[in-house]
Amino acid sequence: MNVLFLMSDSLAPHLTGPYGDPAGSTPNLGRIASGGVVFENAYCNSPLCVPSRASMVTGRYASHLNCYDNASDFASEWPTMGHALSSIGYEAVIIGKMHFVGHDQFHGFDERIALDTDYTKGYDPFGYLLAYDWEQPSGGNPAGPSWMGPSYVNSSEWDHYPKHYDWDEEIHREAIAYLSGKEPGCDPFLAFVSYHQPHNPFWIPGEIRDIFRDRELPLPCIPPGVETCHGPMDEWLNDFHYVPGVRDEMMEEENLRWLYETYYGMTYDMDRRVGEVLDLVEERGLVEDTAIIFASDHGDMLGHRGMLQKRYFYERSVRSCLLFSYPGHWIEGGRMDTPVSLVDMFPTIADLTGAPVPGDLPGRSLLDSVRTGEEPPARPVLCEYHGEGVHAPCFMSVSDGFKYVLVPGHEERLYNLAEDPDEYVNLIGEGEHSERVSVLRKSILDEFDPDSVAVRALSSQRNRGFVFDCARAREGQG
Repeated sequence: MNVLFLMSDSLAPHLTGPYGDPAGSTPNLGRIASGGVVFENAYCNSPLCVPSRASMVTGRYASHLNCYDNASDFASEWPTMGHALSSIGYEAVIIGKMHFVGHDQFHGFDERIALDTDYTKGYDPFGYLLAYDWEQPSGGNPAGPSWMGPSYVNSSEWDHYPKHYDWDEEIHREAIAYLSGKEPGCDPFLAFVSYHQPHNPFWIPGEIRDIFRDRELPLPCIPPGVETCHGPMDEWLNDFHYVPGVRDEMMEEENLRWLYETYYGMTYDMDRRVGEVLDLVEERGLVEDTAIIFASDHGDMLGHRGMLQKRYFYERSVRSCLLFSYPGHWIEGGRMDTPVSLVDMFPTIADLTGAPVPGDLPGRSLLDSVRTGEEPPARPVLCEYHGEGVHAPCFMSVSDGFKYVLVPGHEERLYNLAEDPDEYVNLIGEGEHSERVSVLRKSILDEFDPDSVAVRALSSQRNRGFVFDCARAREGQG
């Protein structure tokens, strides 16, 4: 049997059909969902591309891999699902974005097609610019504001920005070419097809955006009297994202219309490509032999709470789409409410294919659930963020309808997700929740040592910062 793993970047589940979105921009994700299983509460393990994807392919938490930010090298020593499936005769390929950082762009996969980073010219130390220094005061993105807050405000700068659209065109051509060479009975494959859309900056051809110009879209608003910034982590990230400077303009209805029409258009275009891949799987007679998984690496705040980008622990940032489909083998039209996470992907795919798996992975296989329709065993689902914008290790635990946030030495939070889905009310300090807080705090501290994470993250930041400064000095001498 084959495994086709489709991915999208920065896709918030709340704005897709399988998760109840009213705008109807994802009919092909709906095809996957109706023929399989929707995990209603799936979480990434770090709301940022590099650590999220490294965590997913290894089945380990990002800080265990020393992957803290978008400039973190992903060491070759870590076993991935590529290693595991290749060892039992699978052809393991990645088509498109996977955002590995470092010399090793394969990590056990046999082939990289439409590679997202060119390392053929040697390693580029200028990528370490995003090795954010916790010890420096907040002052915005060291790469500049352009791709942060200002990219969420309509301006002439983004009137024509086809780079990501064109990249997805190439990824899609390569995916179609790859799958066109497959037929029933071929050697088994694990193929990631990973698109960039709907990642910012926001641009889509006008004829696609026009589809959404007259639709009612779920534009965010902030209720009167609600305080949306709940602690140091929010303050740090708002500064990093340039939120204070763009918030009023971003939250104007005209701008939100532009932002959401464009985001929906990018999502619609990504979904169209997914549909063409699904059609080709049918045309090639591969349906009976191919399990399909769709996931996003994280979400995007998109103006919710007046915030933007990812990196936060709020639902719009940290939730992932997660859909499974294998008609005739797995249940169809199923919905799972129990929280799961992308760290579960490696053990699930290994369980599905019979591949070996390291014995110390924190994730759990979801295979029994998609086969039987029974909820997976409940346990705290963990997430962490130690990357650009913050100044200390940050952790999150979700269990039994509650979310707990811990930034040691700075803040704690507790949200009742069932009663307060927008996370406006921090319940920390209310005596009735003290035992729950203790349990959730323990779930984090049993898995992570915040002091060790801080020491290792700071050391990595300093080392990479030194290498970057040396490279910049050398360039200046030239």
